[in-house]
Amino acid sequence: MDKIKDKSVCIVLPTYNGGKYLAKQLDSILEQTWPNCSVYIRDDGSTDDTVEIAQWYCRSNSSIHLIQDSIGNLGCPNSFYEIIKRVPEYDYYAFADQDDIWKSDKIELAVRAIENSGDKVPTVYFSSFSYVNEDGETIRESAPQDKYLSFHNTLFYTPGLGFTIVFNRLACRAFILEVDPGNEMHDRWLIRCASAFGKVLFDSVCTASHVRHSSAVTSGDNRYFDLLKTYFKDELFGDRSKDESQKLSHFSAVFYDELSSEQKHELDIFTNDDGIISRLRKAVFPKRLRPTLISDLLLRVLFLFNKA
Repeated sequence: MDKIKDKSVCIVLPTYNGGKYLAKQLDSILEQTWPNCSVYIRDDGSTDDTVEIAQWYCRSNSSIHLIQDSIGNLGCPNSFYEIIKRVPEYDYYAFADQDDIWKSDKIELAVRAIENSGDKVPTVYFSSFSYVNEDGETIRESAPQDKYLSFHNTLFYTPGLGFTIVFNRLACRAFILEVDPGNEMHDRWLIRCASAFGKVLFDSVCTASHVRHSSAVTSGDNRYFDLLKTYFKDELFGDRSKDESQKLSHFSAVFYDELSSEQKHELDIFTNDDGIISRLRKAVFPKRLRPTLISDLLLRVLFLFNKA
C-alpha cells in the first residue's frame, strides 16, 4: 500500500471576479490523481457570479469549502494568508489562482518530490508551466530555472510563480503562521524563506497552464518583450524595485538574527542606504541576482539610478 497517499493537501484558492474561469480551474483540481486534497476558497468581494459558482461546487463536492467573512477585500497576498490562518492543519499546502488550469498529476508530483527529498526541513516546491491564451493554445513555456537556488537568487527575482508552489507543514508554520509575512508576494516570500532556512525544489516538468488574457497578450508575446516592457514601465519609470527593496527590509526585520553571516552580509548590501557608495556596492555585487545576463544588467542600472 502506498502510505504516502495518506498525506493531506490543502489547496488555497482566493477569488475575485473570476466567474469566467473558475469552473475550469476547479474541474482541473478535482481531476487530481492525489486522493487526499481539500480546496478552500475565499472570495475577495466579487461582483460577478464567482461566489455562486463556488457555492455550486461546494454543494457538489465535500472536499471544496467556501470561507465567508465580513473582512472585505484583502487583495494578494493577504487573502492567501487569511485562508491558511483559518483552515485546519494539513501535511501540505498548495497555492491556486482562479484562472489557471492544472495538469492532473500536479499535486502528486509535488508531494512525492518533497517526500523523497530527504531531510525533514521547511521545503518549498515549484515547477515549470506553460503560458496559454484564453482558447488554451500554448503561447510559450516558462523560462528555465536553475535547479539549485541560493539566497541571493531570491532577493530581486521570483524563480517560481505562486500557482506552481507546494510546501510542507514545516514551511507553513515557519514562514506564515509563526511570523508576519508582510505584503510581499507570497511566492517570492516563501521561496526566499526556504532558500535561507530550508530547501527549495524545482521541477522542470510542466504542471499547469497559466492563462494570458487577451488584454495582456501581445502579437509577439515572448519573455524578452515582457522583460523590457516591465523594466521601463514598472522599474525604471516606476517604483516597483524600490518597493521590492522595502520588502527586503521587512524580511530583514523578521529573520535577520536567524540568518548566516554570509546571508546577513548579502542582505545588508541591499537594505542599507549610504548614498552613492551604497549604489555602487549594489551595482558591483559579484553574484548574479537575476537569471539572464540582460535582466541582471538592467537591475544594476536601477541600482545606479537609485531606483532599487
